[in-house]
Amino acid sequence: MPHLALVVHSYVDEDPRVRRAARSAVAAGWRVSIVSLRRDGDPARGELDGAHLYRQPVQRHQGAGIGTYVVEYGRFTMLAARELLRINRDHPIDVVHVNSVPDWLVFAALPLRRRRRIGLILDLHEASPELFRMRFARSSRSWLTRSAAKALVWLVSFAERRSVALADWIFVTAPRLRDRLVAISPHRANEVEIVLNVPETERFAAATAGDRTWMADGELRLVYTGALTPIYEVDVIIRAVALLRSGDPRLPVRLIIAGRGDQEPVLRALVVEHGLTEAVDFIGRIPFEEVPALIRSADIALAPTRLDEFTDLSISNKVFEGMASGRVVLGTRLKTLDDLVPEAAVARYTSGSAQEAAAVIRRLAADPAERASRIASGLAAIRDGLSWEAAGAAYVHRLTELMPPTSDLR
Repeated sequence: MPHLALVVHSYVDEDPRVRRAARSAVAAGWRVSIVSLRRDGDPARGELDGAHLYRQPVQRHQGAGIGTYVVEYGRFTMLAARELLRINRDHPIDVVHVNSVPDWLVFAALPLRRRRRIGLILDLHEASPELFRMRFARSSRSWLTRSAAKALVWLVSFAERRSVALADWIFVTAPRLRDRLVAISPHRANEVEIVLNVPETERFAAATAGDRTWMADGELRLVYTGALTPIYEVDVIIRAVALLRSGDPRLPVRLIIAGRGDQEPVLRALVVEHGLTEAVDFIGRIPFEEVPALIRSADIALAPTRLDEFTDLSISNKVFEGMASGRVVLGTRLKTLDDLVPEAAVARYTSGSAQEAAAVIRRLAADPAERASRIASGLAAIRDGLSWEAAGAAYVHRLTELMPPTSDLR
């Protein structure tokens, strides 16, 4: 039985992309091991979706300073390298699939690679230099922290190039990410493949018994599921809700926010400031398995992404999950969204504009024909290839191609 090891700096039960990859490999007959973070109370070993879990005693520190992130990433990389060697002793590994960020997690596979021939995949979920520049360099106020942030961005850019050079194959999540990477490393153009961050249609299938009909309880229900970080402009949606509830005519809007992150205190304060405590529900992060049902309980599924040089290279999987669930989807107008999703499938508003978001929501509420058309277009786009059923088959094929020759095994 071939053996795949997935390495990811996240809590794997909360990482849909890694879980989809693991399930596809298991279904294709692979043994799958996952090396990930461990929360307090989580067992060090376990199983999930048919994969074997090896959780490391490292936790996430969302919203932390530069030094905390460097220590966190460095410690996890070293522990992951040691764990891969341990796993390999009992069950020799054929392919290691490293998921960024950080990109330099690929170095965790080097001690194993020195001992035996393996296939090595680097999966770039994000554009790391742009992410770190947005997260640190532009938000740093003092000269010292700005200088440290710029140094970190340079280091991350260097690590990205070295990580790409080490991998046998590189996955990216969107066409613009591929274009960017090929521009940086043109000699690797033939080894960079797009694997979209799209859902499994069976999990998000629309028209399930008990699904919500439009404003079934007299309220217009908006649902956001995801991280509460500066990347996602949930604050804009909160302001849009305030406009809708105070406009003429007033709309009875309810916003459900499922997630956690360092922006939660800011968002809660904004809700209080606008007098929306009875209209906005913070329900915390919900289990991965409950996300489809929550999205199907929405009238409008939200994918609000703040536009900057980082986000304009990528697309939120919230867009695809809403489409696959047969919901009306409201997203921020981004270049990658325009590249991948037909205009007819997803309603769009300009990043940062609560007024425009409110106007689009009001228009959708008043026009059942537009709602029906957008839902039908979204489902058609999912059927035409924006689903993991298509991406997963390509993923397993790539794993098979990257296996070492038979003479190198065992």
